[in-house]
Amino acid sequence: MGDDMYYLKLANGWLLDRIIARFPCGIRQYTMVEFNDPTVGPVRITYSKDEFAYFFNNLEAYDGGDCPELAIAGLKLALENSPDKSFILVLTDASALDYNNASLVNEVYRLLDTTQSQVFFVVTGLCGSLNDPDFLIYRDIASRSFGHVFQVNAADLNIVFNYLDFTLSKPVNNSKALFSGDYEDGKNSDSFTVSDNFTSLLVTSDGVISSLEISGPDSKTNIKTLVNETWGSIYIIKDPVRGNWTIEVEGSGKYSVRVEGLIFMSQSATLNCSKCHPEATCEDYFGYLQCSCKDGFIGDGFYCSDVDECAYYWSNKCGYYTCVNTYGSFYCTCPSGYHNDSGAGCVDIDECSNPGLNNCTGNATCTNTIGSYTCVCAPGYFGDGFSCEVDECALGVCGSDMECSKYYGSYSCHDPCLTYTTLSEPWRSTSYTYSSSSYYYDYYWHCDSDKFGWYRFVGSGGVKMPESCVSEYSCGTLAPMWLQGSHPLISDGIVNRTACASWSGYCCLWSTTVQIKSCPDNYYVYKLSGTPACSLAYCTDPSSVTDVCACAETEQCSLVDGKYGCYCKDEYKISDISEIRPIITCGAHDMKVSFLKCQLKSQDIDVNKLTIANIGCYTLQDDIVNGTYSKSTYYATFLNTIDITLGSSDDSSIPQELAVQMKCSYPLDLQLSLNTAINPMVSVINIVTEGTGQFKISMALFQDAYYTLPYTAPVVEMPSKSLLYVGVYLDGPGNSPYIVLMKNCFGTPTNNINDTIKYSIIKDSCPNKQVSTVSVPANGVSNEGRFSLQLFKFITGYSQIYLHCEINLCDPTTNICTPSCSDARSAGVKSAGQDYSISVGPVRVVSEISGSQRGAFCSLLDRRIFQASHFMVNGSWILIELLTALDDGTGHRPYYKSTILGSQLFVGSRQHASHLLDMPATIAFLVFGPYHSSDVHGYGSSR
Repeated sequence: MGDDMYYLKLANGWLLDRIIARFPCGIRQYTMVEFNDPTVGPVRITYSKDEFAYFFNNLEAYDGGDCPELAIAGLKLALENSPDKSFILVLTDASALDYNNASLVNEVYRLLDTTQSQVFFVVTGLCGSLNDPDFLIYRDIASRSFGHVFQVNAADLNIVFNYLDFTLSKPVNNSKALFSGDYEDGKNSDSFTVSDNFTSLLVTSDGVISSLEISGPDSKTNIKTLVNETWGSIYIIKDPVRGNWTIEVEGSGKYSVRVEGLIFMSQSATLNCSKCHPEATCEDYFGYLQCSCKDGFIGDGFYCSDVDECAYYWSNKCGYYTCVNTYGSFYCTCPSGYHNDSGAGCVDIDECSNPGLNNCTGNATCTNTIGSYTCVCAPGYFGDGFSCEVDECALGVCGSDMECSKYYGSYSCHDPCLTYTTLSEPWRSTSYTYSSSSYYYDYYWHCDSDKFGWYRFVGSGGVKMPESCVSEYSCGTLAPMWLQGSHPLISDGIVNRTACASWSGYCCLWSTTVQIKSCPDNYYVYKLSGTPACSLAYCTDPSSVTDVCACAETEQCSLVDGKYGCYCKDEYKISDISEIRPIITCGAHDMKVSFLKCQLKSQDIDVNKLTIANIGCYTLQDDIVNGTYSKSTYYATFLNTIDITLGSSDDSSIPQELAVQMKCSYPLDLQLSLNTAINPMVSVINIVTEGTGQFKISMALFQDAYYTLPYTAPVVEMPSKSLLYVGVYLDGPGNSPYIVLMKNCFGTPTNNINDTIKYSIIKDSCPNKQVSTVSVPANGVSNEGRFSLQLFKFITGYSQIYLHCEINLCDPTTNICTPSCSDARSAGVKSAGQDYSISVGPVRVVSEISGSQRGAFCSLLDRRIFQASHFMVNGSWILIELLTALDDGTGHRPYYKSTILGSQLFVGSRQHASHLLDMPATIAFLVFGPYHSSDVHGYGSSR
C-alpha cells in the first residue's frame, strides 16, 4: 500500500477541490476509517475539506507483506459513522480477511439497506484471484449498494479519481437508481424503464467491456463519453424521453453496468437566465431554468471558473506532448526539440544537422539526442561545448611532475606533494580483516566512493598501497583495493596506475585509474576518483610503516647510514646567526616568540641554553600602560622587545645576544574596543567555575553596528530613534569550552533588576517577536553576545532606562547552546549550569514627548472600548489590528489591517477609525463566529 499512497495523496486534494468548486455552499461530512490486520480504526470525522486533507496526507503505510486485511469490519465502521446516502470509497491493495464472517457481512448488508449509501471499491492488489470469495465479496457489496469495483494499477489511481469526480459531485436526493446489471463473459441484453422527467441519465460501468449500446423509445440516443478506460467508463445521455430503454453489452470476465436518472438540481435553479455566469448555459428542464457551467469550466452555474486541464496529466490526453491551457479548453503541442509532422505526430529534431539549430561552438562536436543535443569540446580544448578554448594542460605546460588545473581564461600548476588530504584510518591495513560468518561484520564495511582528489596515507595502518592481490573482507571493507603495478620513483613524476578490487574470487573484478607521485620526503600521494562500486575501499600495506619516520614540518625523513631519521630541510638551514628568523605569535591575551629548532641546530646552538634578559609576561594591557601601543580606525598595534642570549652546545664559543622586536596588530573587535577605550560605559562581574578557572563577563553599550565604538560617559544619552548596540563578552582561560548564552534581557526604568516594570528584549534566548527593531546577530555561538534595538521606539513613557541580562556559560560539548528562533513556536534552549545577572546604564533619551501628550494617551486607553461586527467571512477567523505610530510631527494616523488565516484580506480606509486619536500603541482584537448563512456576524472588543 505504501507505493499507492503517493498517487492517492496526489489526487485526493484535486478531487476535493473539484467537489467544492461545483457546490461551494454545500455542507459535507468527511469520514476516514483505517483498517488493516489485526486492527480497525480510528474513525476521523470532519466537515472541513482542509482538515480531511490533513488526515489523508498524514496516512502512512508501514510493515506490510501480510494479506488479506479486515476490509469488511472497516466498511461496517464507516457505514455506522456516516450520514444516510453517503458515498463510501474503499481503497485497498488486498482482499477481505473477514469475508466469511456471516454476522459481520449481514450487518453490512443491513446498514446498506438502511442508509442507502453507495460503495465503490478501488483495489490495486489481490491475495489470490478475481474469482476467490475474499475478492468476490467486494462485487456483492458493490452490486447491493449500486456501486462498482475497480481493479487497477497504482499508477491509474489518478484516473480513477477523475472518474469519481462525476459521481461524487452529485448532491443528495438528486439521482434515482434505474438499472443495475452484473455480468460475466460474453454478450448480454437487458431493459429498464424511464418513468420520470430526468435532466440526463448517468451510465457507469466497471470491468473490461468491449461494446455498450443503449437505446430509448425513439431509437435516437445522444450518448456523450466522459470516461472510457479498460477498468470502467462513464456516459451521459441528456434529456432522456420516458418509456422503455434497452441495453446491449459485451465484455470479458466479471463486469457491471449501472444507470441513474439525474433530477433537476434546485441549487442551480434560477428565475432569470441573466443570473447565470457568462460561461454557463441556461436550459429549461420541464418548466425550470437551470444554470450549468460549460465544458472546460467548473462551478455551480452562477459562478464558473476555468479548469486548468494541464495542471494534472489525467485531465488531458496530451501524453508526452506539452499541454497548453487556454480559457475554457487546452491544446497539445510538441515539446522543445520536436516538430509536428502531420501523420507522424511529434518527430525529433536533429539539431546537429544544421549549425543554425544548435549553439555548439566551432571547436566542439555536436551529438543529437532524442528531444535535444549535446556539445563536447574537441580534444585539446577546454569548455562546456558552447564555449571552447585551448587547453594548456593538454599541451603539457606544467611538466610531468606537476598537476595542471585548467580554468576559463587561465591555468595553474601545483605540486600535489604540497596540497593533499591525509587518510590515517588504521582499518585500511591489509591485516585488518573480518570474518564473513560474523553476525556483526556488515556494520563495519567502509566505502571510498566519496574520495576525490589527492590523498596521502599516514598512521599505523601503513603509508602506501599494497602492490599485490588482497584477500576479500580486508581493509575494513568487502572488496579491498590494491595497486596493480609498482610505485614510481621521484624522477618519474606523476604516473597512472590501475587500482584493482578483490571480490568473488577475482583479484581484479573492478578496476579504476589512480595517479601517483613520489614525493621528496619519502612518501607518496595518490589522486583518487572514488570507487567503481560499494563497498570498496583503498588499502594500505602495514609493512610500509617501518620504512618511514614521523617528522616535523621543517624536517624530512631521510635514509642516513642505513637508517631512517628526521633531518632539517635545506631551506631551514642557515649560515649565520643573523639569519635567524623568529616566529611571532599574536594571541588573544599575549604575544609569543619562538624559534625553529633546525635553524638553531645548524648554528650549533643548544636549545636548553637560551636565556632571556628581560623575561616576563607582557600582556596587551601592559603595552597600553607603557606607551608601546597605537590605535587606528580599524586596528590596535602593540610592541615589545626582548633580549635573548644564545649559548653553544660545547661551551667553547662566546654566547651571542639577539634582540627580538615583537609587533602585533589586531582588528578592533568588541573586547579590544573596551580594553583600549577611556572610561567606557561597561559593567563587569568576576566569576570562578569549579575545575575550569576564573572568568570575567563584561556588558557594554556601543554606538555602531560593528561594536567597536563604545560609549565613554557615565550616562548614555541618545535620540529616541537611535539604535543602541549592546555587547556581552566572556573572558577566561584559552582552553575554556564555554560560550555566551543570553537567556533573558530586559529594560527597567530604575537600576533595580527586580523592578515590577520590565520591557522584555530577549526571552528564553530568543528576541521579542513583538518588537520589530530588536536584532540578535550573535547568541549562543561564541564568547560574544550581541543585540541591538531602537530603544525609545520600543520603550515609551520613560526618560531613562537600565538594561539587564541573565547570562549562562553554556558548554556546547554537553548542551545545545544555539537558540532556534525561526518561528513563533521556538522556545530558545535550555542549558545547564548557573545563570549570572549583569546590568548596565542608565540610557537617557535626548528629547521625549510632552507630559500632556502622554497623559492624553493613558486617558484614552482607560476609556476607549471598541465594538466590531460584520467582519466574519466564510466562517474564517479574522484578526483586526489597529496600528498606530508615535506622533513625531509627521501626521501618522491609524489604519486597519485584516488577516484571514495568515493572509492579508484588506486595508481599511481612514474613516474606519476616524474617531481615534494618534497614540503610541498597538490595539488588536479577534472577531469570530460560526458559519450559519450568508448573513453572519462576529463580535469582539479591545481595551
